[in-house]
Amino acid sequence: MIIRLLMIALISLVLSACSDNQQEPTAQNSASVSEVKTEQISKTPLLKQPEANLTSANKNDYQALRWEDLELPGQGLAEIMRKYQPLLDKVSDTDVEQGDKLMEALQNELNAAPTNPALNGKRIQLNGFVSPLEVDEQNGQIKEFLLVPYFGACIHVPPPPVNQTLLVNPQTGKSIHLEQIYEPVTVSGVLTVKASKTKLAQAGYQITEAVIEPFKEPKEGLVTDTQN
Repeated sequence: MIIRLLMIALISLVLSACSDNQQEPTAQNSASVSEVKTEQISKTPLLKQPEANLTSANKNDYQALRWEDLELPGQGLAEIMRKYQPLLDKVSDTDVEQGDKLMEALQNELNAAPTNPALNGKRIQLNGFVSPLEVDEQNGQIKEFLLVPYFGACIHVPPPPVNQTLLVNPQTGKSIHLEQIYEPVTVSGVLTVKASKTKLAQAGYQITEAVIEPFKEPKEGLVTDTQN
């Protein structure tokens, strides 16, 4: 039931983020796990990625990507969520078995979401949030993490599809510290279209020797729409 509620909240987040009605984000809610963090999910801003928003890391060498650039047309997260929303709406809270079957089918489809082969080998920059996998115990820097489009993915809320999940290995000394994972980051590096399975989630892309920098908010700011 908790997973189902989380998925429904995620659907609401994605559909609202992809709508034409832009809304200013509110402060991130500190709801407890017992509250299923549904309010936190709905208020977590996605990152708008304007082309001009390149960081200091050799900005002329990188192509700024938006999260939807990682998807194939018509086969993205929003389309998958729209497909399952009416089905979930028809399931009663007491029909646990049917709800579980829908959740399983939804997660399987998210795990099979196709990546964009045209991006293989591209030098890119992408804004997102960190789900840590490995931390250097000596200096507290993140040694490996998943880059995801919304805060808490793979930890507090279900993982995004594989084409919205990147496995990142930072350059030595070019990462962030553990206490910085609550803020968005900008990742720069060579993108490889390669599937991998981690302890948190499956990833459809990888970036090795990446440069990690704190996200610098552009004039447009953080909005709940990923479209330019």
